[in-house]
Amino acid sequence: MAQEQQTTHNTALVSQEGRGGPWLPVVLSTIGIGFVLSGIFAGSTGLYGDVGDITFSVVLKESGRELVRLVLFSVLLLTALRINCWRVRRHLGNVLLAALRCLAVIALVEAVRVVQIPHGPVRFLLVIAAQYIVCFVAVLGLFSFTIREAVLFVTSCAVGVVVLWLGSEIGTWIT
Repeated sequence: MAQEQQTTHNTALVSQEGRGGPWLPVVLSTIGIGFVLSGIFAGSTGLYGDVGDITFSVVLKESGRELVRLVLFSVLLLTALRINCWRVRRHLGNVLLAALRCLAVIALVEAVRVVQIPHGPVRFLLVIAAQYIVCFVAVLGLFSFTIREAVLFVTSCAVGVVVLWLGSEIGTWIT
């Protein structure tokens, strides 16, 4: 019986057709992007820092940055999901649905940055913790992962983001 459950679990799709279909990730993405856009247009200190004057060109620049962040991190999350599927020998399932779900996860994680907490170590720790929790809950809810798999996946993704960030900082420092 245990062998049969293990076999069934390994052949299950990570991005199944259920779990809200394509509409749930679209709605979640819209909510997350809406929060980010409201923070951009309201001049949120979470996005801009303590900048005094926010002009229309600054708003356009920040909107472009957020668009690039959403697309880039969604593609990176989809790539990480695909690599994880290869690692655990499970099928990804519907790639378009998985991409929409990745966009929803990233949009919700980015929405956390809008929070109005003064910059410093407390903000840094609170935003990181909140983003980790939001990412974990979204991945657990949208994809067919167990709690253990979701913790391992989100933690490895967070470590990957830190490595990419450190690499970009070193590259900036060298040039």
